[in-house]
Amino acid sequence: MTAVRAELLEADPLDAAGQMALDEAVLEEGREGVPVLRFYRWSPATDPCAVTFGYSQSYAGAEAAARARLGGVSVPLVRRATGGGVVFHGSDVTFSLVFPWPTLSDPSLVYKDIHLAVHLGFKAGGVATGLWSPSRAPGLRPDCFAAPEPKDLVTPEGTKALGGALRRRRGRGLYQGSLRPEVLGLDAPAARRAVTEGLAVAWKALFERREPEPRVAARAAALRAERYLTDRWNRRR
Repeated sequence: MTAVRAELLEADPLDAAGQMALDEAVLEEGREGVPVLRFYRWSPATDPCAVTFGYSQSYAGAEAAARARLGGVSVPLVRRATGGGVVFHGSDVTFSLVFPWPTLSDPSLVYKDIHLAVHLGFKAGGVATGLWSPSRAPGLRPDCFAAPEPKDLVTPEGTKALGGALRRRRGRGLYQGSLRPEVLGLDAPAARRAVTEGLAVAWKALFERREPEPRVAARAAALRAERYLTDRWNRRR
């Protein structure tokens, strides 16, 4: 079978607003039909460096969760264009995937498809994971890693290793994921390799390293300034 052409996007380190903006720019301006995988490089490279929270979450709730977790440590709080809860960034492996999503389908099936692919990557390296499927799913919690949600990737003991959030726009999907390599006994480079290799095998994708195209970079810069750095966006709820 012919391999699917895909891109492994390599961008400069960015702050949280820049990361969100670049993901949305790729969703809007990326090449039609071409999956795009990107691993975040954070600026500043500290732990914690940022907190992001889902589109439908309240700013006050995210702020309260950050205060409870971080105490007096101040980091940017940025609203994502995707759903989900509060995610603390720094030690996690954060990545995004833009992919064709031509027909509206149950988001749980999309999560299952992506997380099973990542599972294959870990399995190939001898790391055991599985998809969490409880008999009764809990409601959404403010902190995304407080407990696993259905179709999250977990360790055999049930500890959450990978969760994500989705957005669909004009036949394309954006997945933003946060992976905790330490719960799998891995370092960040090994985790990134497993994600890439799992997607490559499951989707029969051939990833080519690329930098953001000028039109994508320009759109990302505009979105960062006009949306993700503004109170109008971040405090809208």
